[in-house]
Amino acid sequence: MPKVKIPRKSTVVDMTAMCDVSFLLLTFFILTAKFRPDELVAVDIPISRSTKSFDDAITIMINKEGKAYISIKESKTRFLMLDQMIQKYGDKYPQLKTLNDNQKQYFSHIETWGTPIEDIARVLSMDGLQLQEYQKKQMPGIPKDSINNQLGDWVQASRYATEGNIKIAIKSDKDTNIEPVKEVVKDLTAKDIHRFLLVTSLAGGPNTSADNGKSND
Repeated sequence: MPKVKIPRKSTVVDMTAMCDVSFLLLTFFILTAKFRPDELVAVDIPISRSTKSFDDAITIMINKEGKAYISIKESKTRFLMLDQMIQKYGDKYPQLKTLNDNQKQYFSHIETWGTPIEDIARVLSMDGLQLQEYQKKQMPGIPKDSINNQLGDWVQASRYATEGNIKIAIKSDKDTNIEPVKEVVKDLTAKDIHRFLLVTSLAGGPNTSADNGKSND
């Protein structure tokens, strides 16, 4: 009886479809990836063993020169905060009342700022490149003395904007003189704010914070 020859099948696998899918996925992840932006205010924070997160907080940053800046991630909160500050300072600085909805929306996209309230209207008239240059080199910091406690008013505005549901964090450079930090704490207590987070970092790890509980003068 003659032998039955079984036809040989090719072992070659067509990888064209898989390569197409792989490159499509790679392109998708590259285009949708969000890189961490550079911090506008350089603050080298001290080290701690605490691991409490402060991502949902309004952060008061104090640089080496003792200047104060504010950072908050939620754009809707920033929009409402500006509205609160316009109500408070609009009579004293009439230029604030000229801000339109587009400028307020523009402000809501600014995550970190350190501008006196009287200069906000001028800053919001800048284009994107001018604003970046201003943020990197010219921000003078937010006034925080007892006579002109704008820092405390911004923090209070954040509490109104969130109906009190917001944490408050102080992020100070480790080389900052203690006096600006004490001044910020005094500004907060003057607004009846006695609970806040002190931001530090783990060695080789992410930013963390320590809850101070009640502050003492």
